[in-house]
Amino acid sequence: MSVEFRVLGRIEVRARGANVALGSLKQRLLLATLLLNPGRPVPIRRLVRALWADEPPMSAVANLRTYANRLRQVLPDGARRIAGRQSGYELTLRPGELDLHLFTERADAGRAALNRGDHAAAARYLGEALSTCRGAVLEDLAGSDALAASIAPVEELRLTVTEDHFDARLGLGEHRELITPLREFVAEHPLRERPRAHLVTALYRSGDLAGALAVYPDYRKVITDRLGLEPSPELAKLHQAVLDRDPGLTASRARTSSAVPRELPAPCRPFAGRGPEIARLQALFAQDSPTTAVIHGPCGVGKSALALEVAHRVAPVFPDGQLYVDLRQATRVPHRLLRHLGVSDVPHATDEATALLRSRLADRAVLVVLDGATDPAPLRDLVPATGPCAVLITSRAPLLLDGAEHLPLGPLSSVDGLELLTGLAPVAAADPAAAAQIVGFCHGVPLALRIAGALLTHRPACSPARLARRLAPERRRLAELSFGGDSVRAACATAFGAVDDPLAAAAFRLLGQYEVCDAATAADALRTDVLEAEAALDQLVDLGLAEWADDDTYRLPGLLRLFAAELVTSQNTTRPPMAGRWPVLRNGTAP
Repeated sequence: MSVEFRVLGRIEVRARGANVALGSLKQRLLLATLLLNPGRPVPIRRLVRALWADEPPMSAVANLRTYANRLRQVLPDGARRIAGRQSGYELTLRPGELDLHLFTERADAGRAALNRGDHAAAARYLGEALSTCRGAVLEDLAGSDALAASIAPVEELRLTVTEDHFDARLGLGEHRELITPLREFVAEHPLRERPRAHLVTALYRSGDLAGALAVYPDYRKVITDRLGLEPSPELAKLHQAVLDRDPGLTASRARTSSAVPRELPAPCRPFAGRGPEIARLQALFAQDSPTTAVIHGPCGVGKSALALEVAHRVAPVFPDGQLYVDLRQATRVPHRLLRHLGVSDVPHATDEATALLRSRLADRAVLVVLDGATDPAPLRDLVPATGPCAVLITSRAPLLLDGAEHLPLGPLSSVDGLELLTGLAPVAAADPAAAAQIVGFCHGVPLALRIAGALLTHRPACSPARLARRLAPERRRLAELSFGGDSVRAACATAFGAVDDPLAAAAFRLLGQYEVCDAATAADALRTDVLEAEAALDQLVDLGLAEWADDDTYRLPGLLRLFAAELVTSQNTTRPPMAGRWPVLRNGTAP
């Protein structure tokens, strides 16, 4: 049976051509949260926050179970689609069922065509992507503060694709047809600058010089009044070009053609340490043969930052391009990579797309960076057997990939951690003793150090000595290491959410109470035999959540140990849930 799940507009599910009645607001919020994270377990705490924000009732977990069961009853094949996990719930979708996936596929194809200078193909693909949108993302649930962080990047992508579509149509000479839709878009999104530039170009090419000149002062007034800012130099130059009646304005302003993809995000700056790891990877990628490298380590340790640093350094070795995919957001990776390589007619079947990708990469010196891998199966057949192509993967756990070079990554040394902190916040150099304490309290974890650097930089009253005092109590440390949407606690919760074995989850909480623990001690505490306990502890090591202290004992890295201790405390509390304190499952799997 054909089922459509829609989030681009009001949340909808359609089966047999009719809308499915989704029930109460809480049920729709639950479904929306799962749809924004398909194929991944969503932790109980995150779901509770999505439904009740900062005021969950005592019965939150039980109510959540009720809503999940009701959704199972109303959704086609709902019992199979919504699975209970030890850490929460997971929604399974088939290819092509979610409008957001269709939108992303078409948008990727359109933007790749725009990069090639193929305006006709770009306009077609981007138009097809936008045709799946019935309005703003989850517009009927936009009032949910807890969903806002998940909705924002998807809505930003929708708006950017709309602007890309304007770009492509201007390249086709459709300036007159675009004036009205551009004016409407600008009125709806007055702070966005790029459509203002599109409107200037469309008006000028249509012969409306006065209208083109009026755009810049109007925009300048808007952002000065609202944000206290000035328009960008690029828009100012465009305005001056209109004043000068620059002949170049009559030519297409769309992006220039480029057959070589250059998709690497900017490297993290400042960057510190990792000298041996960089040297090892650079030597590996200097080989003229297919190469796969996996950087793995616990959450927040800087795997993505290292991958991007190395990718930018070795980019000259790969003159045929560099491709980048964030696997935490992407689906159908072979299809995406083919489109980024300029293939317009991508096979729908995954095995055919994978085979075509190997063929396209076989004789090309292309570097493919795959960030945030969890499952090795879809990655095994991506790399051709011969040729200079290379793949760099980041993952919390080692991946079973034939011939792959594995590079474990740990925290920064105290020297490198201090270099990173002072690079992020030069004020830290004025108090080296406090700065060293901060590095120690962050346990050398780059994510924690970057948050500490942001706190020192953007909170004038937060001196190094004051921050060190606030980080000193272990019970407060995770709460303090949060800024601007980045949170060590949230990163730990996401990592812990990957544990789907109840015994391993219990072992994780147990390790939060020990500096080190052997399998025999764990077996006694968990009321199981030594082999079962050892298997659970090894699973935590494989997931990057624990490490071996020596041949016989295990421990949690510093910040993860604090998180595990918090789990134990929250489990044992008998007080009502307060803001920031979420109900947790005591035993077993979410039903």
